[in-house]
Amino acid sequence: ALNLVAYSWGRHTVAAGDLMVVTLLDHHANLVPWQILAEAQGAELAYVGVTPEGRLDEDHFARLLDRGPKLVALPQVSNALGTIVDVARWTGAAKAAGATVVVDGAQSAPHLAIDVLALGCDFFAASGHKLLAPMGSGVLWGRRDLLEAMPPFLFGGGMIRKVTVEGTTWAELPAKFEAGTPAVGEAIGLGVAVTYLHELGMDRVREHERALTAYALDRLRELPDLTLHGPGDAADQAGVVSFSVAGCDPRRVAEVLDQENIAVRAGMHCCHPLMHALGLTGIIRASFSIYNDEEDVDLLVAGLKHAIQQVPGKPGVVVDPTNPCGRPEA
Repeated sequence: ALNLVAYSWGRHTVAAGDLMVVTLLDHHANLVPWQILAEAQGAELAYVGVTPEGRLDEDHFARLLDRGPKLVALPQVSNALGTIVDVARWTGAAKAAGATVVVDGAQSAPHLAIDVLALGCDFFAASGHKLLAPMGSGVLWGRRDLLEAMPPFLFGGGMIRKVTVEGTTWAELPAKFEAGTPAVGEAIGLGVAVTYLHELGMDRVREHERALTAYALDRLRELPDLTLHGPGDAADQAGVVSFSVAGCDPRRVAEVLDQENIAVRAGMHCCHPLMHALGLTGIIRASFSIYNDEEDVDLLVAGLKHAIQQVPGKPGVVVDPTNPCGRPEA
């Protein structure tokens, strides 16, 4: 979805010398497309910094907006730290500065009630699998006037109105962006998942996960040599608690937890610039959803106590450079 915006909107809008602004909180999916676009168009790409607590540096953000960027891309929730970004506030400021605003909602959509009109953004992207939908599915919402003006960037059957030997005209929205045979099963699964979450009520989902996050933060603070990363306040985090253990390789800790049927993610979480900015080379992330409860947190804490005993201590934290995003090996 974000690549679609970068190619179809970006290459026809961003010009040489234009400024684009992203943040160090962003997942690579909301960084790399803009890096490639900046290189292709001769534009400048600037990164909003972060505080040691994993929040956006507001003064730095404001200074960048004073320069009148063409684009501002930011996450609503950090996938690595769970930090909730006040998107509506920054969207208003960015729009006042003349920017088009792209919001990565992959980490927020499963955990928060989303109202794109209230957010005020121009584009909003979300990932299906984090919404309990099939992998490979996703969503792109955009302002109709922008989408109508954007040319397609993939071509084939299903996205055309008429083809002649002289040329081709495109189908209406959204079909002009959906070339080829659609992933029907994944789309149906996405619809069912979204309906399920809405029937549960996203406010209820948020309150359940907020309480669980608060409990997890308190329990994890009991462990010696464990450092929490992120705001450290459940009111400012959404469904994620991240941490590291002094002297322990995070991936080795995750392997020991896995042997006890406790699933966490370890590594750089596809956020290399963020990890470098925080002086980290890897962290462990525990993620919560509607099916988790306090018993799961207690099992995590017990598993960590065991893992810390099992993992040989070593100075620093090491991540396998061949697997920097912490993907499980086959």
